[in-house]
Amino acid sequence: MTGIGLAIPAGSADDHFIAALVHSLAEPLMARGIGLFTRVVHDPASEERMYRHWAESATIAGVVVLGSGRDDPRPRLLQSLGLPFSAVVGSEEVGDYPAVVVDVAESVTVVAEFLASRGSQRTVYITAPSEAVTSRSRAVAAEEWFDVVHTERDPAAAVAAATSAISAEPSTLLFDSDVHAAAAIAAFAARGLRSPDDVPIVSWTDSSLCQSVTPSITAVNRRGSEIGALLGARMLASIDGGETGWDAAPPPFIVRRESA
Repeated sequence: MTGIGLAIPAGSADDHFIAALVHSLAEPLMARGIGLFTRVVHDPASEERMYRHWAESATIAGVVVLGSGRDDPRPRLLQSLGLPFSAVVGSEEVGDYPAVVVDVAESVTVVAEFLASRGSQRTVYITAPSEAVTSRSRAVAAEEWFDVVHTERDPAAAVAAATSAISAEPSTLLFDSDVHAAAAIAAFAARGLRSPDDVPIVSWTDSSLCQSVTPSITAVNRRGSEIGALLGARMLASIDGGETGWDAAPPPFIVRRESA
């Protein structure tokens, strides 16, 4: 079967947004009899090796790129290899190739306006390292609205950062990770602190975890399914004729639950 290749950075492999994107991306491809081959890569060098391998393969017809950014060498590499591709990019990174464009600043504004409507005086955005370009751009855009705290991927580190934040001043906590948000809720509950009464908590990643914990976690639906479908259509257009247009990703929306 002819297929499309997708390299997923190891740090994003457990991101529910990516999972939703991949599922919807596969659907229009499969309808055309085209498979989707995903591979986890651990660094830029291994991703480049994967692309070079795919370029030599008779079964890979094109590549999907996650989070292409300014001065990203991957589009030039893929063009030099003759591999059709489409990409998810931030609004400031639009290039001359097929893409779905995520307006990161708009996404942050949606969240900020929701929190303001809830009466939040101070929001601390707790973010961990990520290979995703849109994640890094989001942390930069968030500085206009929130106090941004960078922590490690370990949930214990995120909980420690959250504990420090609320000890300094009453705050709403916005976590990049649903796992970190759930860990914070459990840690605070053990200390007798409740969400949202004592510590409102929001996750930037919506997932089944957000629905299943107690209290359930208010989260941001980043529209991974819709973005994946748009990306699949752009990928098909690319392999059909080299079309270089782009689509705007739909803005995220808030899934209101019990924690905020």
